[in-house]
Amino acid sequence: MALKALVIYDSQFGNTERIAWAIRDALSAKAETRLVRASNVAPRDLSAVDVLIVGSPTQRFHATEPIDRLLKGVSLRGVNAAAFDTRFDMDEVDSRALRLAVKVAGDSAAYAAPRISAALEKVGATIVAPPEGFIVNGTEGPLKDGEIQRAGEWAKGILAVL
Repeated sequence: MALKALVIYDSQFGNTERIAWAIRDALSAKAETRLVRASNVAPRDLSAVDVLIVGSPTQRFHATEPIDRLLKGVSLRGVNAAAFDTRFDMDEVDSRALRLAVKVAGDSAAYAAPRISAALEKVGATIVAPPEGFIVNGTEGPLKDGEIQRAGEWAKGILAVL
């Protein structure tokens, strides 16, 4: 039986979508893989999935509302899962207040991926990779050079542990 993977994402300016496509492409080498925008996910999409990857841009230290809404009230027992986000490189941010807020909050509270990972675990998923962040240059992008390739490598690492 073929491994079934599902990549769910939300994207505002297309950067997170590009990362999601790179992850889908990498997973497709060894798994039957679908890519679905969070607002288009139906409950049946989550059934019979062996691995679920969920990603969102980081907005106000959280995932987007469609991602948060999706992960409430579902059961993902027996599903292997991982989370990713797109985010600014804090070393490049001019705002001292924002850099301080991220430093004080720590990664688990400052970015979407750790929160998504915790939400996946809360609904029964088995987390198979640490949450990962991919860097966007500026609010609307583009992605930092090499991030598409890094996303593919991250996804291959997930396949290696399954």
